Amino acid sequence: MMHFVIDSYGCDCTRIDSLRDVYEVILKLEKEFQLEPIMPPQLVPYYHCENQEDVGISAFTLLKGGHFTIHTFPRWGCYFADLLCDSKFIDSSKLKAFLTREFPASDFFIKFIIREDFDKNNMGDYTTQDFGPHYMITSKIPEDAPAPTIETYSLMLDGLPPRADMHPITRPVVLYDNVTNPNFLSGIILIAESHIAIHYNIKTREVMMDIFSCKRVDEQKYKEIVMDLFNGQYQDVLIRRGRRNIGRLETSETRNERYRYWQETINQK
Repeated sequence: MMHFVIDSYGCDCTRIDSLRDVYEVILKLEKEFQLEPIMPPQLVPYYHCENQEDVGISAFTLLKGGHFTIHTFPRWGCYFADLLCDSKFIDSSKLKAFLTREFPASDFFIKFIIREDFDKNNMGDYTTQDFGPHYMITSKIPEDAPAPTIETYSLMLDGLPPRADMHPITRPVVLYDNVTNPNFLSGIILIAESHIAIHYNIKTREVMMDIFSCKRVDEQKYKEIVMDLFNGQYQDVLIRRGRRNIGRLETSETRNERYRYWQETINQK
């Protein structure tokens, strides 16, 4: 599976604060890169959070064995996105060209990761760190263990946020990729801190999980949770994402300044 990790800064605040624009970009992305969505995009406006600097839009769509997620922060002028898929038609440069065309930005970082073999990935190359951790986990369900079900993953995703000191802003969505002959069981929950997603390959019994948070995570608590979920049989890798001191905080003053810019031309400012 191919995993593209995307952090973008200096964005057009209006575009990433528009539910319609975000929705249309996800639909375009699916078609342009021949993805295999198993549901329409779901968007969640997050405008009533404790810290008003963190307002924005969280959106996702489940793909066949993967997902696309995007979390926008209009007042910071940035967004964080992830694309996990098995498509062979995507390269980083084309994905960057598409996203910077749809969401113009001054700084854009993208990292390509092979999920099946973390050893082939040089994590040291991805250096836009300190906003929050993104844990990528792989495991395999033993042959003598029961396979997960929709109920299994729904209960698990419902219970994870409070265990990890996170705050859900949706209930879990858990779906088979095909109604009659499924190959994957996938689930996701949006949290105030970003998202938790899991995908189970029915034929190979392999599991891929992502825990992405825009705040610090207690390392010991994380280890205990994952050890419990996978009975100690897993591989994981940590990517530290984002930049806090980006100096692009959008305020009412900066928005008003743009609006009043015309007054300079008539000497009324």
